[in-house]
Amino acid sequence: MGIASRGVSAWLGAFCYPTDHSKSVQNMNKKSLPSSEEVALLIEKRLKNFWGYGNLKGSTWFIGMEEGIGEKEPFPLERFQSTADKAVVDIRGNLADDHNYWFTSQAPTQSTWRILIFIILYQKLKRMPTLSEIREYQITDFGRTKSDHAVLELMPLPSRSVRAQDWLYSNVPLKGLSSRKEYLKTYKPERVEALKALIEKHQPKLVIFYSRSYFTDWQTIVPKPLKEVIPGKLHLAKANDTTFAVTVHPVGRGIKNQDWVEIAKRLR
Repeated sequence: MGIASRGVSAWLGAFCYPTDHSKSVQNMNKKSLPSSEEVALLIEKRLKNFWGYGNLKGSTWFIGMEEGIGEKEPFPLERFQSTADKAVVDIRGNLADDHNYWFTSQAPTQSTWRILIFIILYQKLKRMPTLSEIREYQITDFGRTKSDHAVLELMPLPSRSVRAQDWLYSNVPLKGLSSRKEYLKTYKPERVEALKALIEKHQPKLVIFYSRSYFTDWQTIVPKPLKEVIPGKLHLAKANDTTFAVTVHPVGRGIKNQDWVEIAKRLR
């Protein structure tokens, strides 16, 4: 992968919002910024190695499409620095302020994680967890390296959304990053195969893919046909000692709390 000589400060300036987020950019610029070559190398390592948070030896793996980032984070440099050369890290090891907000004592529940934690606690408690229990688990246990689960992503680069105009990496001098479309074309096939190998290596008891958008990719990973057991909401397959599930996204339209109760029951 060719690396061009381009100042990283120019990248950061291109990705920030000049009014609402100036404080975030100023704080970032106070630090010693790495060179463009060093940033490109961090991203290259993440493309090859990084999967997410938690414990790969855990019995339950949650696998999504990609990690989101908040509007106040102009460019996820700190995320790349904190995950370099690692397959997974403790979720608190991600140094981005927007990310660590969710583990402070006053944090609300995060909309996607809330449902994942609901499933974890439903399995443990054999009942519906309260919102307070979900919040406490998010702050103290979710995505930790000493936990019994992993929170992973098929694609490794954090994004605000899947919209083309929100793509953050078009100026990064690595192949396949000029657009989201090119990124998926270049890196998704190899990530699918690498994730399949990772599952075969660790053999978790339960793998939950929480996005129907990538159903074809999930089926490529799962060695048995996925069968629909709750129309439009849940597919299941069992291969060796692993149960594979494909669910709707936790913030998908039209899904209700009772639907998640039914899904959680099927995953016991």
